[in-house]
Amino acid sequence: MLVESNLAKPASRSEIATGIRDALPFVFSLLLTFTLIGMLGRRHGLDLPAMVVFSGTVMASPLQLTLLETPAHLLNAFGVLVSALSINLRFLVFTLSLKSSLQGPVKAFVPALAVMANAAFTLMSIRKDQQPISRPYANTVCFLLYAAALLGTVVGYCFASVADNAVMDHVSVVIAIFISASLGKMARDRHNFHAQWIAGLATAASLLWLGEVSLLLVLAITVLTSYVYD
Repeated sequence: MLVESNLAKPASRSEIATGIRDALPFVFSLLLTFTLIGMLGRRHGLDLPAMVVFSGTVMASPLQLTLLETPAHLLNAFGVLVSALSINLRFLVFTLSLKSSLQGPVKAFVPALAVMANAAFTLMSIRKDQQPISRPYANTVCFLLYAAALLGTVVGYCFASVADNAVMDHVSVVIAIFISASLGKMARDRHNFHAQWIAGLATAASLLWLGEVSLLLVLAITVLTSYVYD
């Protein structure tokens, strides 16, 4: 038993390290996306606890961005709860599709599955084609991405509380262009973390060069640059 326990520890550490490595590109993207969501939430008059709950329960950036554009009197606790329940029904299907690939009893994976986002499901779906999904791997991927979304929300909200509207507008545009630009590189290969850095450099360079001309031109240049880079 002692020998088995000693062997299990390195295996567990290896699974955690693999989970961190696999999740890292998505952590970067989620931080940026939810920073933007936090900024918009502050602009729409929501308080920080409400924004954290909003991100923690919904965890779907397109839906959250849509909800933030609804009239303030409609964006109440009931509306958020209904939206969270509706969007998270898909995770029941996700869980069922992963069930046969989980290494161990399903109940051991409940905490991780409860905070599983789209990116986490994607990673675990890829993982199950290679080998069974271990609890350390699932916990690392799911909780790391969930924490990134919450941290991004808090950072964005706090930044918006000290920055004026003009600065917020510029930062929002830069984040949007940054995220969009990475799509060009991602269309060419799977090295997503590398793609983020290339997109970031392309965004910064084109903003300095063309920022006063046209933001659409900046977006086109950055997407093209990140796509042709090899």
